[in-house]
Amino acid sequence: MRRLTLAAPALVVLLLVVAPAGAASRFDVADAAMRARVVDDQLAGGVLYAARGDSVLHRQQFGRLTASSVIPIASASKWLTTATLMTFVDEGRLALDDPVARYLPAFGGAKARITVRELLSHRSGLPSAACEGDPSTTLRQCVGEIAHGADPTSEPGSEFHYSGVGFGIAGRIIERLNGTSFQDAFAARIGRPLGMAHTRFDGPSRPHNRNPSPAGSARSSVDDYARFLRMLAYDGTVDGHRVLSAASVGEIERDQVKGLDTRGDGAVLITGIPTYGLGVWRDVVAHDDTIEVVSGSGALGFYPWIDRVHGTYGIVAVDDEVHGSEHAVPASQAIARMLWTAAA
Repeated sequence: MRRLTLAAPALVVLLLVVAPAGAASRFDVADAAMRARVVDDQLAGGVLYAARGDSVLHRQQFGRLTASSVIPIASASKWLTTATLMTFVDEGRLALDDPVARYLPAFGGAKARITVRELLSHRSGLPSAACEGDPSTTLRQCVGEIAHGADPTSEPGSEFHYSGVGFGIAGRIIERLNGTSFQDAFAARIGRPLGMAHTRFDGPSRPHNRNPSPAGSARSSVDDYARFLRMLAYDGTVDGHRVLSAASVGEIERDQVKGLDTRGDGAVLITGIPTYGLGVWRDVVAHDDTIEVVSGSGALGFYPWIDRVHGTYGIVAVDDEVHGSEHAVPASQAIARMLWTAAA
């Protein structure tokens, strides 16, 4: 088993309530599934977490992974990046339908028409870039390469292709607007207000990576990420302090690919979810397309979710770096469904 990085005990915790006698049994199916998965996939451990408001409904740890263990969360990073960018929307300093060139003038020609919204919904049309996450360069230099590189392979806005390239560009826009590194902007606008002391995009030790991936390089813990979900569940507020507007929370969860055929995309084939918001999957929607369950699943099995119908939220957490996203994502998704069904 590879070594896990363990975070120090959290200073800010959610209220843990004592469940009525017998109530915990409704989580037995999810617990059994996670216990079997840890054994069958030879994982270091796993964590199940479910809450409603300030009350923890279920918090179960398996093996050597705990709710304070800091692990890579892969594409669950996208939810954090989107929230960071939306703070600028709330301040009136950026609009989702602004062209990227307004903030990054190096994006010219066909790339000048790409909007911020298209970056966060995988509709930019841009191909992946080899410099994404390369620790030998910086986010600024990488995005500069993208700006002067290949044109979109499809008309911006016309197709859905899941990748990290749009989030890298969004991360650079955040740097320009905040006047700091992407990591420092996240920490100032999301991390510190929520007490996410152990969540970083730029690596666990110094020297920190100057080219983090806003799409997938974050490391976090269940305890940290639960604070983020709690804020969203309260429509952008935490302990009376507003982090995001309710309108921004709603926009993140709204269908951003309506009218597009997403079925052939590789990520859609893995998740089985055809609709997407801004950095999040829309797991369950009502007949009128309003959101019921939204998630931010990562390729290594970290699966955070919010159930808008029942007012619950939670996380399925593993660090599966062996079996690939084709196995890790559906396996966590299946347990997440058990978890939110039990929490409801």
